[in-house]
Amino acid sequence: MEPPIFLKQIDERIPGFLKDLQPLMKATEQILAAPAGTKLEKAVQAQVAVAAEHFGGMLAASANGFGLPAEAAARNLFDLVVGTLYLMKNPLLLADFIEFGQLTVYRLIKNLSLESPQYEQARARDLAKYDAEIKRLEAKFDKKNFWHGRQVLQTAQAIGIDGMEHLYKIQYKTASGITHGSSYPILSLNEKREWVVGFQKGQWDRYVKESLVFGYSMLDLFYLDVFRLFQIADTINLNQMRDVCMRLNG
Repeated sequence: MEPPIFLKQIDERIPGFLKDLQPLMKATEQILAAPAGTKLEKAVQAQVAVAAEHFGGMLAASANGFGLPAEAAARNLFDLVVGTLYLMKNPLLLADFIEFGQLTVYRLIKNLSLESPQYEQARARDLAKYDAEIKRLEAKFDKKNFWHGRQVLQTAQAIGIDGMEHLYKIQYKTASGITHGSSYPILSLNEKREWVVGFQKGQWDRYVKESLVFGYSMLDLFYLDVFRLFQIADTINLNQMRDVCMRLNG
């Protein structure tokens, strides 16, 4: 099968990166092919698939020179990785993880505005059927932005993985400034060390690579625990990922 065009493009922008991607791609395939016998394993495996989708989107954006959105997507990837690792450390919270997603669906149903009387009747029927469940979940997750009810930094600290808190304090904060539309990406210092507001496309180019190194580093730490969960014995690709990370961050 012919590889996606953006993989060729990313190798042109970052020579050698396509080769660096090989162990990550193979490790992802190993995880997705592993037997998932428990609900936790199925949830983690699905989260890995979503993480790979996020990273693929980052690759496509960077391949076309869009470093800012690639960095913003890296923030979403960090939330997913840290949250899933926290779930793996606290498997009794699996119900909370699932129910928070269900509440999101219920809220979408409540806020839908349907012109078709047929669909509106179906919506009203579903809301009536799940009314008690919706109220229970709204009370359970009241004012919570995440299913675990923690701030991202607290979660990164709680999982106890060397390097994850550092990624938060350095790269996650940068990505958050971009994601939330703050002034961070449009500020620079001039020759007099004075702050200047403006369109600094040249400075944004660095995120083409930085975002991917950030994402690769996250997945490296993530996959280490996922391999352990699934008891995947063949760690050649995982070890190669670690070597790539050390070189990229060196």
